[in-house]
Amino acid sequence: DRTDVHASPRCSCKMGSDVVIAPVLVIEPMAARHIDVIRAIDARCYSSPWGVATWRTELAEKTRHHVVARRGDEILGHAGILVILDEVHVTTVAIHPDHQSGGLATQLVLHLLDHARSIGGASATLEVRASARRTQRLYARFGFQPAGARKSYYSAPVDDAIVMWLHDLQTPGVGQRLDLIRHEIGAAAEGELL
Repeated sequence: DRTDVHASPRCSCKMGSDVVIAPVLVIEPMAARHIDVIRAIDARCYSSPWGVATWRTELAEKTRHHVVARRGDEILGHAGILVILDEVHVTTVAIHPDHQSGGLATQLVLHLLDHARSIGGASATLEVRASARRTQRLYARFGFQPAGARKSYYSAPVDDAIVMWLHDLQTPGVGQRLDLIRHEIGAAAEGELL
């Protein structure tokens, strides 16, 4: 279950110029060997990151699906879901601060929703900090809608959680939205390579 996001970079350079081709972005299943790097990313992204024991439990559970995004040997971020019957709960999406705002979170969420659809997921939910407007816009792009709030859900700093839901994952409309986002990612990648 591996995704090569930029599978075939093309060169449009002039003859005689130097060419630098960035390594392909790969999204692949998280493994125990990734835990230390993931914890280092989480320490930069979360006020209460998960410990080693929690990560080992997460990776052992069949109801979890965690992936990492890497270029070459460098892990740039990770994401995961919990599956309960036909509901999918996005439990984590974290991008190393040095690699944020480059579309990696979009690619990881797209992967999670593709996976959710492939296993028959009917709906997806998540919590996001009330103060994290940019993150809320990311999820809204996929069709997640606010459905409620959890008062003082987060600590350090204390913040409410906005509960968001995306229903009807199996419908053509959701599939078309995901395809559009996939197309936009591809077009952006082409622009980087030209």
